[in-house]
Amino acid sequence: MARLVRSIYVKEFRGIRRLRGEVELRSFNVVIGRNNVGKSALLEALYLLPSPWPAQGDPLLGKPRTQLVAELHSGFTSSLVYGYSGVAMIRYALGSTDDVILLGADGVVGSVIAGEEVESPDAYVKRLASILGIGTEEVPRLTFLIPSSGRFIKALSDVLLSSHVWSSIVKSGVHRRVVRNLIDPVVHDLFTEVLIEGSRLRLRKEVSEDIGPLYIDTADLGDGVERLCLAALALEYLRPRLVLWDDIEASAHPGLIEAVLRWLASRDWQVVISTHSLDVLFELLSIWPRDSGVIVLRKGRDDVVEHRVLELEDLEKMLSSGIDVRKVVDELEL
Repeated sequence: MARLVRSIYVKEFRGIRRLRGEVELRSFNVVIGRNNVGKSALLEALYLLPSPWPAQGDPLLGKPRTQLVAELHSGFTSSLVYGYSGVAMIRYALGSTDDVILLGADGVVGSVIAGEEVESPDAYVKRLASILGIGTEEVPRLTFLIPSSGRFIKALSDVLLSSHVWSSIVKSGVHRRVVRNLIDPVVHDLFTEVLIEGSRLRLRKEVSEDIGPLYIDTADLGDGVERLCLAALALEYLRPRLVLWDDIEASAHPGLIEAVLRWLASRDWQVVISTHSLDVLFELLSIWPRDSGVIVLRKGRDDVVEHRVLELEDLEKMLSSGIDVRKVVDELEL
């Protein structure tokens, strides 16, 4: 898996007053820590990389990225800045170049790439494309965030089921690959494709020559299956360089989690996911993705966030000893 972002540093962003040092990223990263420690904020900061400007929207959802992140919280742009005032700073290490984004509580945006100030959205995209050696049309697809939000999933469903997006999904065979790679391995029924029927997302179920096929609403298979189908369809459609998935275990049973992790690890993209679940950590060890690590976050009362990266060997020793990694975060030497 190719790395897009080598490391990230944030200051005065969301609930993080600052990070105590840059967080180095590998090809496959799992972020853990207590509630409100900054896991979601870290993923949201990474999501803003392609463009924080209001004039440029997410390629699938259409809205500006800052607006989409704000809507996951209070809805106000000021919620992106620590204490709702001042300026937030996000610094990304991309290869040998640093990209710095500045976000004001009033929505004003600034950026410095490789030490040079970038004053417009178009200039930012061109400079970023030049650094990464890609076309400007590829920049909007660099990152995609799947938050733990029912409202987001509903919005994603509306977009994916629109005629122009769905036609592209079907033409490229994504609707079959998602079922083959993610659904079939964890269910006893034979599903062949996901499709739209009656403005609903359904799975085609083969029963016998005398019965069916039946078209089962994804919602009837549980929230986990529906959320997974929508997220996987979006990722296959966009093919981002960096996948960001918050609370990946939400509404999913262990078998489904294993299928998702295995699928994510098999693709040529960088992955950063967050979790509260031991099941995710156990499944991570069963898959053992190449160039992977567990990022442990801890936040002090001063809202400064420290981190440590656990190697999978260390994680395996802890779990095999019966230690709940989630509960010893405060005791780890960071």
